Amino acid sequence: MLENKLDNILAKDDEENEGKWYYLDFFPVTFQAGNDRFDEFESFIQEKYYKSFSKKLSFIILGLVSYYDAEIYLYDVDYGDDRLNSLRHQDLLSQLEYPDLSKLIKRFCVNETLGLKIALQDHDNLALMLFEGGLRLSFYNLTDEQKRVAEDLVRSQGFFFKESNS
Repeated sequence: MLENKLDNILAKDDEENEGKWYYLDFFPVTFQAGNDRFDEFESFIQEKYYKSFSKKLSFIILGLVSYYDAEIYLYDVDYGDDRLNSLRHQDLLSQLEYPDLSKLIKRFCVNETLGLKIALQDHDNLALMLFEGGLRLSFYNLTDEQKRVAEDLVRSQGFFFKESNS
């Protein structure tokens, strides 16, 4: 089980990973801090396009977990659902079929308090894909090859793949 190692990726020293992480964005430029219209725009996008976006996010996430050795874990929160609560700390890839995983992703697109931690193993490198609900999908500790594959998948679905500034 790789779940415990995933939290370590986020806690890594900035010198070690150079602070590089990447994220999916639905807009070509980053909104300026303090833009009051952004929250309204994001809510509108999530409400009106969540069906389309959830399919695209499913394609990206399920594509990457199919290509790499991978494990998927739920956030450690109360899901208000006994079945989901029983799956915390278990690899969802060994517990659920792709249609059920896709339904979870769709559900999480409209509920920003729920999410997935996804381990992507490439040879000796462990990368983290973090789906934080809504449209927030980020990538940490990617190899150059993992970055290329993730970026190609993100762009193929009409999203933008950006490097963080932190």
